[in-house]
Amino acid sequence: MIVSLWKLSFVESYFNMKILPFIFLMFFLANCKQKKLNKIAIQPVVTIAAKPLINYDSCKKEIINVKENHHNDWGQLSKENKERIFTNSLTNTILPSWIGTQWSFNGISQVPQQGSIACGYFVTTVLRDGGVNIARVKLAQCASEEMIRTLVQPKYIKRFSNVTIENFIESIHQQGPGLYIVGLDNHTGFIHNDGTEIYFIHSTFVGSRNVQKEKAINSIVLKSSKYKVLGKISTDEKILANWIKQKLRNKFRSFFLNNYSLN
Repeated sequence: MIVSLWKLSFVESYFNMKILPFIFLMFFLANCKQKKLNKIAIQPVVTIAAKPLINYDSCKKEIINVKENHHNDWGQLSKENKERIFTNSLTNTILPSWIGTQWSFNGISQVPQQGSIACGYFVTTVLRDGGVNIARVKLAQCASEEMIRTLVQPKYIKRFSNVTIENFIESIHQQGPGLYIVGLDNHTGFIHNDGTEIYFIHSTFVGSRNVQKEKAINSIVLKSSKYKVLGKISTDEKILANWIKQKLRNKFRSFFLNNYSLN
């Protein structure tokens, strides 16, 4: 019994001499770390100011005005001029309105800067609001390649597999200025070649998780996609005909509703 007590006393002494100082040291270090974190936490947070609301209806009306100005002489215009008018109409009005709108996988917003929008819905909503008669929801839910095949004739579609971003950009330069739809492994968006620079405009989960316009050559999303499908929508004569005639369809629809309503 005395031996056992002696052993217990020895263990307690050893614990006090060796273990307790170590525990006190760890507690001290943890306390210092917490104080440091508290100091960091109270630093002021820098926020990015929200973008002012854009009058989206005025953007749509501006496109209607462009169509009115060119409708009568559309048949006499060169294809290059038609493509330029179509491209500028979308890239100067509808597309910029969406920059900064939040992305989400299930986003279906129809108003820029409100709610969120997924990549497919971003493409189809821009086209619809830009005056192209399309099935917005159905196409937004398709795989990106299927969406492009539905909208663009095969002769205006190119496919790229395991090419460098430099070769991809060079191909766009060779095809010339205009508006393209690009389909990636798991993503879609617009490519805009303005004749000087090439931009990728898309609603993305990468970075700030919103609709972004970035130089295509610097895009992480473009670089990481092994497979790319590129449809030059602005040069497709069927799309251009669809676009210029859509205003007339809307006029006839409004006339019918106003004059032959059953109510």
